[in-house]
Amino acid sequence: MRNFIVSVICLGLLIGAWCIFDNYSDTRLQSYIDQIETAIIPEVEASDWDKAYDDFAAVSDSWHKYKKSAAFFLDTDAINETDYSIARAKYYIKAKDDSNSTGELACLKEQMTFLHYNESLSPGNIF
Repeated sequence: MRNFIVSVICLGLLIGAWCIFDNYSDTRLQSYIDQIETAIIPEVEASDWDKAYDDFAAVSDSWHKYKKSAAFFLDTDAINETDYSIARAKYYIKAKDDSNSTGELACLKEQMTFLHYNESLSPGNIF
């Protein structure tokens, strides 16, 4: 009986840690998506390249801090794909390429949306 209780406690700790991370992840990813959608894409469309680059650099730096904890819970391939999109978008903005910048930012926004939904605790993801 003692082994069963220890197993239940360990399972509860794992599920609790996952739920805490899920809430944290949802908040962080949504803030990135909002920042891309409401600030960076309009700045790119208005050709305000310096402001767009600075704002996107802030998102990129915050993402690199976030991914250190996300690596424990999320799929590494999905994190790497998001990293690649961030790198491409950053250099498109730096090169002042409005078409590719906007397209890559839209792609990045969708990747971040799916990153959370594909890894969240839901019956569809469990079964």
